Amino acid sequence: MKNTLTSFLLDHILRTGLDNVSFYTKEDDEYIPFSNRLLIKQISSLITYFRKLNLKPGDKVAIISENRNEWVVTDFACMFYGLVSVPVYTSLSTSQIKYIIENSESKVCFLSNLHLLDKVSRIREELSTLKEIIIFQDTDTSKFEGGKVSHFTEIINPETNLREEDILNQLTEFSSGIVSSDLVTIVYTSGTTGNPKGVMLTHNNYCTNITACQKVLSINNEDIFLSYLPYSHSYERMAGYYLALFCGAKIYYAQSFETIPAQLAEVKPTFVITVPRLLDKFYNRIIKTGSDMDEGIRKKIFRWAVDSAHKKSFSRSSIKWKIADALVYKKIREKTGGNIRYFVSGGGALNKETGEFFEFTGITVLEGYGMTETSPVISVNPPTKNKYGTVGIPIFGVSVKLSDDNEILVSGDLVMKGYYKDKKSTDETIKDGWLHTGDIGEIDPEGYIRITDRKKSLIKTSGGKYIAPAHIEDLISGLSYIENVVIIGNERLYVTALIVPDRDQLTELAQKNNIEYHLYSDILKNKKICEIIKNDIDRLQSDLAPYERIRKFSLLEIHFTIEGGELTPTMKVKRKFIEERFRDEIEQMYPKI
Repeated sequence: MKNTLTSFLLDHILRTGLDNVSFYTKEDDEYIPFSNRLLIKQISSLITYFRKLNLKPGDKVAIISENRNEWVVTDFACMFYGLVSVPVYTSLSTSQIKYIIENSESKVCFLSNLHLLDKVSRIREELSTLKEIIIFQDTDTSKFEGGKVSHFTEIINPETNLREEDILNQLTEFSSGIVSSDLVTIVYTSGTTGNPKGVMLTHNNYCTNITACQKVLSINNEDIFLSYLPYSHSYERMAGYYLALFCGAKIYYAQSFETIPAQLAEVKPTFVITVPRLLDKFYNRIIKTGSDMDEGIRKKIFRWAVDSAHKKSFSRSSIKWKIADALVYKKIREKTGGNIRYFVSGGGALNKETGEFFEFTGITVLEGYGMTETSPVISVNPPTKNKYGTVGIPIFGVSVKLSDDNEILVSGDLVMKGYYKDKKSTDETIKDGWLHTGDIGEIDPEGYIRITDRKKSLIKTSGGKYIAPAHIEDLISGLSYIENVVIIGNERLYVTALIVPDRDQLTELAQKNNIEYHLYSDILKNKKICEIIKNDIDRLQSDLAPYERIRKFSLLEIHFTIEGGELTPTMKVKRKFIEERFRDEIEQMYPKI
């Protein structure tokens, strides 16, 4: 079988049959199946429409949508016809969407709803290459440009006499003309500074990554995935979509981040591709459950079990663990649906203590590492030897080494073709066949990688000391009442921090300490609360060098959001943006010169 995603799909359909269902969408209280039969019919119909639009191989097609069946149909129709998909986050601003469509020269834009249609309609006249807008939602669009919007439902339901056998033959013929070096997609990095760069990924990039990840995770047709990260996210697209699909697993779409707890119980997944934020929220919810209990034997048992998990007080084969499991840990696992094989965490640093806590309770979290430019997985912890605090070992076919300044360098078939229309950045990133990740790290004697910081985010104090802010931020984020923390200190006398508390947890902390307040802002200014937080921070950073320790902090009332600009779509903090936005709060923590 060729290393192309189209041949992978055809092989999957031949193995599983036309009645097989890989995708499920929740509508009202029911999960609606989407079969292989429907998939190939809609792919064929969309290809016919691409012909009518006179699109040519290599033309670009933007997709702005949450995860749904139409995303998958559009993605594969583009592949079979030789078009290049350009996924766009739904959370992006109008100006960001304009930049991506303009830079990629997309000729067609698929979008999911009226809100996104409104965004694109406002810039349509400024996009010289954009010829067609197609909406997934079956809704009235007459108020937009006199109805110059096509409906996906009309495109994929034409009168056709093609038999399923003929459709498969047609798709096989299209696939035969595709080679592994052909471009599949241009994925624009969410970037914490400047305009995003378009990462060009080929069939071979994805296929080798899929094959190598399967060797580690051993996914099969009994596995169930709950998909909540967007397909615009390179990590979810490869691991939660392509990998899951081609291994025969079932994929259930989460309706939103907020519905995940309820859908975990409904779907009972065996795999969840995740970012650390979900695990942190889950952990904090567990701790809050214990805090909310009335004083008594139940609360004492809960505290004993949780403390034991943190301290690893006894082995998992002991009687004590079995008692803790029967009374507490089993109930924690039931919150995930009770069938989880693995949470696979990426896209950011997993707190080591959080991972070890879940492991002790019977929930395994496998942390991995990757980037859009590497299709994306570079390494992952193998289930047979999971080392928390590391991002695992390189997957099959991937070579990793450290530069003289400990930057992680990567080579292999996973490395992107380059940045679209940006040879300068491509040459700066890929040198002599090695991709320079921008991450600083270590490799232990067993080959496990540990990320210590981003090369560009290292802080140099005015005293000439270099500090890795990510390490300090990870430490402080372990406090249940802290939602986000950003370390400040570049060219400064000492280290400070901007802290966004978890509103509910901080309010609870105030109530426990009998602090009176009228508004939430009163809590942030309260001297006793600030003293409690200072003591907790001092305790956590006691092992840091004196010049690394946070001397002052500022509590922010605002929440960091993607829409507000503080976070990238992959939930990474935009340091430069935050430092500029909260310049006054930062300056107040330093003496005036």
